[in-house]
Amino acid sequence: MIVTATDLANDSKGIVDRVARRGETTMVQRRGKSVVEIRRAVGISGKELVERLQQVHFTEAERKELKEAMAVANKVWSYAGRD
Repeated sequence: MIVTATDLANDSKGIVDRVARRGETTMVQRRGKSVVEIRRAVGISGKELVERLQQVHFTEAERKELKEAMAVANKVWSYAGRD
């Protein structure tokens, strides 16, 4: 979606809602030239991740696999930046 800076000023809530809900990227133009891009943020917070994972009904095998993967990831990240 392309909007003018004036459109953004007049309907910022509507434009931000469209970007957030639909995942649309919006180019904001001033005097016919694109000057700003608005897009949905990538990723989720740790709190959101926990909330989403709590809604999933994992099998026991999936729980075990997830715990093992988390342990490996934790080990890798705990060494990050060390010489």
